[in-house]
Amino acid sequence: MTPDERRHEIVKLVQNGKTVQVDELAERLAVSRMTIHRDLDLLASRGLLRKERGGATAESSLLFESNFHFRMQFGQEEKQSLARAARALIEPGNVVMLDDSTTTLMICDELQTIEHVTVITNSLAVCERLRSWVNVHLILTGGSYNDTLQGFYGLVCEQTVSKLRADWAFLSASSAIGTSLYHQDQEVVRVKRAFMASAERSVMLLASSKFKRRALNHFAELSEFERVFIDTGLDEASAQRLRQAGIPFELV
Repeated sequence: MTPDERRHEIVKLVQNGKTVQVDELAERLAVSRMTIHRDLDLLASRGLLRKERGGATAESSLLFESNFHFRMQFGQEEKQSLARAARALIEPGNVVMLDDSTTTLMICDELQTIEHVTVITNSLAVCERLRSWVNVHLILTGGSYNDTLQGFYGLVCEQTVSKLRADWAFLSASSAIGTSLYHQDQEVVRVKRAFMASAERSVMLLASSKFKRRALNHFAELSEFERVFIDTGLDEASAQRLRQAGIPFELV
């Protein structure tokens, strides 16, 4: 088990049990207590857990759901399938907006085969992924930086977006309840809405797991999107509700 795999396992154990002890982790993962302490220090610095005397406990669910590093660890195959579906819509010369989600981040790897594309984003991770690509004209929105979310937000970001136009906006959501989409952070919601307002067409990339989660702030209806892509793990009950509501969606 690599250090990253071990830390991933620690996060899962904390999430499942809400609290874990150092001795328990050391025995289960076959490493020293000192190694576990170092892992917990690193994970706590990323906001993935709260270190306590003799162990660690889960932070609030909202922090976990927002934390970029935590989100990056899950659903990689589903996110890649959604990214490939998004890539099929993009043509050479298009201007696309990518939000701060780890799902739309996967689209970056699909852009290598496009001769020229302009990408507008508020995501630091997208910027870091694309900044040296010669076929990509990269525009970063600027704004107030949030390290937990790894993105830029606030008035400067929203005003910048309002002055730009794009062919496509690719977005994701933290939660889907019926035909409504939610996110736990109001600032993120405002940026997503700004992207939608500045794009000719908006696309929702939605992991099926989002139908089992809850978040606080409503930001859109699925009916507002030109295309809706959901991975094939969507349960039949949720799929049936979408069909009954007249929501066209594609399983990818």
